[in-house]
Amino acid sequence: MDRFQEMQVFAAVAQDQGFSAAARRLGMSAASVTRAVAALEQRIGTQLLTRTTRSVHLSEAGQRYLEDCRRILAEVQEAEDSAAGSHAQPRGQLTITAPVLFGDLFVTPLMVGYLTQFPEVSINAVLVDRVVSMVEEGIDVAVRIGELPDSNQHAIRVGEVRRVICASPGFLTDHGRPRHPADLSRAPIIATLHRAAQKLAVP
Repeated sequence: MDRFQEMQVFAAVAQDQGFSAAARRLGMSAASVTRAVAALEQRIGTQLLTRTTRSVHLSEAGQRYLEDCRRILAEVQEAEDSAAGSHAQPRGQLTITAPVLFGDLFVTPLMVGYLTQFPEVSINAVLVDRVVSMVEEGIDVAVRIGELPDSNQHAIRVGEVRRVICASPGFLTDHGRPRHPADLSRAPIIATLHRAAQKLAVP
């Protein structure tokens, strides 16, 4: 098995978080997938995956190597597509994540339009209200609301979110119109904690 094949096998195991699942997706035996990853780790000289009886997770070195693998494999695919004359027509699977409500309202309509324009692409939409690990969960594009932490990811600012305070007429009649946020401490409220969201970014 050459290095590119080993990279493909390793990336599949990392994405599926398991040897058996990766083997089914690649059409290989689980033993062949296990041997390929073991040979890769032996040649590199470091552990890329942390194995337990129930799951497989990337080590710190494995996370860095996975990013490089995906970049290299994508460049190889791009070169082959360009040589075949299909560079201008996207195809394959695109995995996107976004917050649930924002994804339903704004991302889903865009995905529908994109699939209409590029029918050879399939989209896996992961709409969850948590910050996912793009490397560990195989995410290609993430729409995130908030500041992007320091990382090697690239982000494009696509908009801003502003906060709006609303109250029903009945609430204002019963409790008066608050003139300062501290006034709300005297009102019966249900509070939830979440991370502040100010800016939209697409890594």
